[in-house]
Parts: sequence; structure tokens; C-alpha cells
Amino acid sequence: MKHKLRPKELTMALFSVSEKNQVLEEVRNALLSLSGLASTNSYFRLFFQSKKIAVDQKVDILNKLLGDQGHPLVNELVSYLNTSTALSDLKIISKLFDTMFKDNKNILSVHGTVAQNMTESEIESLRSSLGQLLGREMDITIDIDPSLIGGIKLRIDNTFLDASIQNQLQSLHSKLLQT
Repeated sequence: MKHKLRPKELTMALFSVSEKNQVLEEVRNALLSLSGLASTNSYFRLFFQSKKIAVDQKVDILNKLLGDQGHPLVNELVSYLNTSTALSDLKIISKLFDTMFKDNKNILSVHGTVAQNMTESEIESLRSSLGQLLGREMDITIDIDPSLIGGIKLRIDNTFLDASIQNQLQSLHSKLLQT
């Protein structure tokens, strides 16, 4: 028999059980891995949505297949997902769990856009500087956009900061047109 629980309710239950068992980080990583696999691998999507494979068999297969990258709690969660909406539900659960995890651990999400690749030491320096400035741990993702010419654009939660050369040139252009 399938559940009538919504992804948010499942996420809250999974978070509560994970927190009680002190496996929040392991469950978060397993959810992110499983969600990533489901979104990038068509064979895995077929397996995940298959009605021909029994729920308990799916759980056993996931436990064996994912090994250290998986987690039994996450694999059991699969048994509660309706096959027709399983992929979208998994994506929602993964995002909600990640948000709850970051709130619980006082981690701030930062998305940066730069003109060129940054080295790991540069990213770590940025993480450290922002962490000291804001008094929180940082989860940083970096994208490359050559049109920026130089500098950086940051999105810190819902705050946008633009210190790119492209933005400075546009500002200068606007000021020149006004005079």
C-alpha cells in the first residue's frame, strides 16, 4: 500500500530520525547522491520508476549498489515514493532536507560567479573570509562566466553583491550617458 504523505512530511520525518540517530550529514550526502544519480542517469531513472520491481527489492538493490554513498534511511524512503512522482518527490525531499540541514548546522549558502576558474586555495580563502565576516560556515558553489571580464558576483542566501568589472563598466557607461 502506498503512502499519502507529501514530500515535506517525509522530509521532516527523515530529518527527525536522522537527527536522533546523529546521521544528518550521512543522510544529506546520500540524498544528494541519489538525487544526482536520478537526474543524470537514464537507466537509474528507469529503475527508480519501475513498477515491476518490488519495493523491498529496490531497497536491497540500492543498499548494495550505493554502498558508502548511500544510506539505509534514504534507501528505505524510496519505498514510500509513488513511482509516477518518485523523481520529482526525491528532488523536493533532497532540497528540503539540504535546507533543513544547513539551518540546523548554521551554514550559509553562497553562489559565486567569476570570469575564470578559481583554485581550491582561492575558494577556501573566499570561504574563510566570508565566514569570518558573517560569523557562519559557508557552503560555496562557483560558476564561470567569461563575460564578467573580472571580479565576482555573489549571491548570499537572497542577497546579491556584484563586484564584477562588467558591472563597473556598465555603471561608468550609465554615468557617462547622464552627463
